[in-house]
Amino acid sequence: MSNLFQTKSRLATTVSILALGGTIALYLSKQHLDRLCPRVPVTKLPKSSACRNLIESDEPAPASPWGTGKSVVLSSWPGASASGSAHGDGNTSSKSKTHWVTSFVALQVDVPVEQLERYGFCTKGEDGQGRGANEDDDAYGLSRNLLGAFLDARAKGVEAFFLDRNVPPLSFTPGSLLFGRGSSMGAFTLGSWSSSRKLPLQPPILPAETAHPVSEFLSNEEALSVNEEWVTDAGGTLLYWRFPHSLVNAVNKAASYGLPWRLMDGGFQEFIVERISDETARITYVTVECGDMYPGGQTKRDWKKLPWLVYELHVVYAQVLLWKTLRTLEQNQ
Repeated sequence: MSNLFQTKSRLATTVSILALGGTIALYLSKQHLDRLCPRVPVTKLPKSSACRNLIESDEPAPASPWGTGKSVVLSSWPGASASGSAHGDGNTSSKSKTHWVTSFVALQVDVPVEQLERYGFCTKGEDGQGRGANEDDDAYGLSRNLLGAFLDARAKGVEAFFLDRNVPPLSFTPGSLLFGRGSSMGAFTLGSWSSSRKLPLQPPILPAETAHPVSEFLSNEEALSVNEEWVTDAGGTLLYWRFPHSLVNAVNKAASYGLPWRLMDGGFQEFIVERISDETARITYVTVECGDMYPGGQTKRDWKKLPWLVYELHVVYAQVLLWKTLRTLEQNQ
């Protein structure tokens, strides 16, 4: 009997030591990620940022999102529901708002410009025609290279093996599948913008057969119209993504019975490059998640969102993806 007690005592001690060691390792790893890929507030994004323009638009939500002090209410994507009607600028004539921004995170790192220049995804313009070298290395082209490096880095992860199906080559045509399984769950090209070219993001009219964003996305044309000589050459490329309807509906049903959380329906990601000098570029990886204010067709607005711990895990995953992207840029010779 005494041997049994001694064995249990040693086992409990071993488990405690392993748990403590694992906790310390996770803490140190998180601190390391925070140093390599630090979070920044929305005010640290360039004023021309499409996601900053979205967050700072004039229709704030009365609830607070994770990651920033201000949210915004949004209409459904034009044509995606009866509440909106399609327009060429991607906005809607309906005053009905159906979604809100539930979380925000922006990660910012400085890198050598040459790492982005040699990645080589910006050899063609929107119309498929080649561009000169002086256009390839502006922030607009470099933001596309950044997205290419991000997709390559993500494709090496275990999540790509389980989640991706029949992903075509990278295309900047709006609505093109970038990763995932198509309309059921995936990420798609939204568009690009440039401060030096005065080229705004204009939310496109997407084909009916293409999966649409869960909410409207506002143009940053007004932010780019500011005529100031000190404006840094900045460019951004955006994607939108959707969560599986079945999973969202399952959690919504549980929330209708009292679960205090809900999943996001989808969201947007922005890949920003600012040329802060001839040698250095500042890259910012932004993710904005959107939730339904009327889940399951209910008539009362609902402000439930992800639990804080799950949001923090999302931040860690974003940091890991950015860290892998930085390594991909470094290793591309």
